[in-house]
Amino acid sequence: MLFRVGRTFAVAACVSVVAIEFAAAADMPYVTNAPPAALPPSWAGFYLGGQVGYGADSVRWRNLGASAFFSPLNSVTRDHGSGVIGGGQLGYNFQYNRLVFGIEGSASAADFDRSFASPYFPATDVWSSRLTWLTTVTGRVGYGFDNWLPYVKGGFAAGNIETSIQTNPFGVISQGSAVHTGWTLGGGVEFKVAPQFSLGLEFMHTDLGRNNDINGPQIVPGAPESYGVGLRSNSIMARFNSLFGR
Repeated sequence: MLFRVGRTFAVAACVSVVAIEFAAAADMPYVTNAPPAALPPSWAGFYLGGQVGYGADSVRWRNLGASAFFSPLNSVTRDHGSGVIGGGQLGYNFQYNRLVFGIEGSASAADFDRSFASPYFPATDVWSSRLTWLTTVTGRVGYGFDNWLPYVKGGFAAGNIETSIQTNPFGVISQGSAVHTGWTLGGGVEFKVAPQFSLGLEFMHTDLGRNNDINGPQIVPGAPESYGVGLRSNSIMARFNSLFGR
């Protein structure tokens, strides 16, 4: 009889201890795993796209030769042209957290042209200049704000400039076509309208330096025509890109 009472008491005590432990556990706060940190949208990888816009240039002519047929010796003549520019671009982005950096190459056809009457007496000559194409290789650095990517860029630029000077009374013309090299600097912003597609707007300033574009013919015997031509341009272009590897 005593054995049964003792066993019953022991069982009751165990049940009481389990109930107390369960109640204590029920009062403890519920702990869950912390949610993963949100990663910024990725801009890393290759992209390929197109661009089109409008630009204007400033052309500087310097008479380097011995001939004063079209302008005074060592004189500087300036003109301005404008027109449409458009082409394509290919690049690759790296990304560290929200910092985006990469390299881009672009090639565009251009039609920045202008013809103007000579500023020199008797003002019968016609001067013309035209930027026909422009290509760049640049580095880019940007900062990603979710689907927005503002950036700056700069690097190498090259373009072809066609020039001519014609005198109407005699039908004499001096002309040239030369590839100029220089630098470009600018920036823009892109916006992701879809995970693999972005739209953007970009401004670029380009300095193609000076080259000896016109060299001859000898309109005046023993005095060849020789002009150094320099060009600077500004352009603003709308862009679209297909993004790969996102």
